[in-house]
Amino acid sequence: MSPRVRHGVVLLEAVVGLLVVGLVAAAAVELAAADLRAARREPALLTASTLAEERLAAIRLLGEAQLPRIPDSLARGRFPAPFGGYRWRSTVTRARDEALYDVRVEVSWSEGSFTLLSRRPAIAAEAER
Repeated sequence: MSPRVRHGVVLLEAVVGLLVVGLVAAAAVELAAADLRAARREPALLTASTLAEERLAAIRLLGEAQLPRIPDSLARGRFPAPFGGYRWRSTVTRARDEALYDVRVEVSWSEGSFTLLSRRPAIAAEAER
């Protein structure tokens, strides 16, 4: 290979190398940014999941007669301080299997939401025996 052609190949190799390094660096920066976004959202998500569990526990205490139409105080609302930025909406529907109810609790806040799904036996008294 002549020296002139070899200089062109070296230059092309350098450009390709810089391109690869640039793409890897951009991917690393994006991963770091995604990690920071997840870390910032984690406390709100943890709080929302705990609040949803609390609402689900309250629904589990209802008798079967109340399940088809849960009281407004359990169907939707806003949590008291210090969780005033969180709201909930609960629904209970009869599952395809007539022996179960599907319970859905959604907790939302300004930056997102968390949904908790559960199944409850239709006849709680018989399930406990």
